[in-house]
Amino acid sequence: MPRYFFNLRYGHLHVLDSRGETCSDPGEALEHAVVAVLDLITKEGRFRNWARWSIEIEDENRRRVATLPFTLVLKSHRQPGE
Repeated sequence: MPRYFFNLRYGHLHVLDSRGETCSDPGEALEHAVVAVLDLITKEGRFRNWARWSIEIEDENRRRVATLPFTLVLKSHRQPGE
């Protein structure tokens, strides 16, 4: 299975994922990224300003496959009444 890397970006700060994760395809890598974002938000605080954060998914050749803004994940996973 291919390896994908999930780099964090906050403005100009870029934290590279040196280990990566194996995923069957880019769709599974995107699902993994959503779970990683939700996990980070849960651990670090839902009310932190996540507006400038994103996760960049790269394939095993370090080519960018997708960029997922944290705000997009938060919007799609809001609880009723929020």
